Amino acid sequence: MFTREVVIMKKILALFAVFAVLMGSVFAETIGDNPDDPFERERFEKEKLTTQTMTIDLATVGLKDSEIDKNASVRIEYQPMHDEARIYYETLYVTFDKGEAMNTVMACMQKFVKDNKYYNYKYMQDDRVKYFRDDRGQRRAMYSSHIKLIR
Repeated sequence: MFTREVVIMKKILALFAVFAVLMGSVFAETIGDNPDDPFERERFEKEKLTTQTMTIDLATVGLKDSEIDKNASVRIEYQPMHDEARIYYETLYVTFDKGEAMNTVMACMQKFVKDNKYYNYKYMQDDRVKYFRDDRGQRRAMYSSHIKLIR
């Protein structure tokens, strides 16, 4: 009699486990708008792991013409999965001014935060300045910031 009760109990537990799995799959959260579309899942997986690189036009960030270095360029590397961004301000060594670079980077980040619907940002580490020679032999300076974006 004892083994018969054990067999019945095992069947009840197996049915309960199957019921729990079915209920979990019914109420599972979907990835995007259309969970049946396999291409949307692939796009989501690919986009969350990629780093997006953007070049910022300095005329659109809200600085005055006298505050913009004509030789400067700003590049943002954005990681949406981690809500992090690295911003690089690069210009010729002779025209480099650390204060101007810092102000330009801050203006670009404020525009980026606003455009991508973030609340604010904080610095992950101290800003860095690197001096180097480019492929044409010109001396250049690069000011970089590592930033954590806050939603």
